[in-house]
Amino acid sequence: MQQVADVMAGPGLKRALANLGWLFAERGVRLGLGVVVGFLVARHLGPAQLGALSYAVALTTLVGAVVSLGLDAVVKRDLLCRPEAAAEILASSAILRFAAGAIGAGGLLAVAASGRGGEPHLLGILALTLLQPAFLMSEVWLQAHLRAKWVAAAQIGALVVSSILRLGLIAADAPVTAFAWVVLLELALTAVGIQLVARRAGCPIRPRAARRTEMRRLLAESWPLLFAGVAVVVYMKIDEVMLRHLVGPAAVGLYSAATRLTEIWFFVPTALASSLLPALLRARERGDAAYRLRLQQYFDLSAAAAYALSIPMALAAPWVVRLAYGAAFAESAPIVAVHIWSSVFVFLGVARGQWLVNEGLQRFYLASTVAGAVLNVLLNLLLIPRWGGLGAAGATVVSYALAAWLASYCHRTVRPTATMQTTALLIPLLGWRYLRRS
Repeated sequence: MQQVADVMAGPGLKRALANLGWLFAERGVRLGLGVVVGFLVARHLGPAQLGALSYAVALTTLVGAVVSLGLDAVVKRDLLCRPEAAAEILASSAILRFAAGAIGAGGLLAVAASGRGGEPHLLGILALTLLQPAFLMSEVWLQAHLRAKWVAAAQIGALVVSSILRLGLIAADAPVTAFAWVVLLELALTAVGIQLVARRAGCPIRPRAARRTEMRRLLAESWPLLFAGVAVVVYMKIDEVMLRHLVGPAAVGLYSAATRLTEIWFFVPTALASSLLPALLRARERGDAAYRLRLQQYFDLSAAAAYALSIPMALAAPWVVRLAYGAAFAESAPIVAVHIWSSVFVFLGVARGQWLVNEGLQRFYLASTVAGAVLNVLLNLLLIPRWGGLGAAGATVVSYALAAWLASYCHRTVRPTATMQTTALLIPLLGWRYLRRS
């Protein structure tokens, strides 16, 4: 127990916990406003219009996965390992993202103009959101230096403004396009706010520092993560696209309402990864034994957090859905009860993904996520025609399990982490052993 006390007293852990606290505070505010505003918007729009907006958001998100270029994990690692080159890294990655965003936005605007996008008026508005990632590289710098409070302040400010506007639109009985414009405005305000607070915090934002050699190096390291990110978004958002074409917009609305209640917790593993990365890198420098111990603790913490969220949500799904959305969305409850279990594998997958980046195993990450995406599409084709949104939720859970956990057994180098993940999954049965080990 003294060893645990010594670890808890360490300055690195205290900074990580403080950073994590700010990330949770931002998400807590987002969750609170989501209960008050987001659910009111869903009630106002109804399943059909909510489905139309969710479908346009899903298509934009799919393209946005390409625009991100898989740079975040690589840039964050480089900022910690090469702090003297921070300006060059940030500027080079921002220019790469801006070029990708402009191409992606142009492509979606062309689809919207042709009328083939399903919801062209909404798609044309949301296409402009693809320019935002270029202005968020300073957020990566803030996260790498455990300064989440600055990010949280900017995001909360933008969220408050957009929430007030959404309430006004509900009172004015505004059409669905008005809510799409608010989505765009919130992202723009977030980007501006993060730029301002990053400059104040000392982030070296200098566009002229970009170098072609640095751009080529970043792309060479991040391209597996790019395709892996696309695959992740495919099996997170392809459900809504396929539901729209196989069942209809109302089914998308019911499914989207359900996933909003489950995916809102997906920030937790990302927050853990941002806060614990410095500790993982320090443990790696101390040797294999310390690194394996810290990694197992990371997996255990991730699984425990996922179970703590999943079990109550699965049991209370009918009550939560009725409270949040009303009787019109009652069919979303079974979807919530099934889809929430995907969070267990999301949490473990994010933890394993951080280890894969540290070890330079991005290609395995790509292969596993592509396998998960392919399985999700195949299961959707099989299950959605018969079970609708419930089938899509089941397909999501199975595909996440394959990509984030089972695939780890298929590669000799990654297999030890598969054992760690399985140990973490057994925490409800073996938790007492973890306490003894601590």
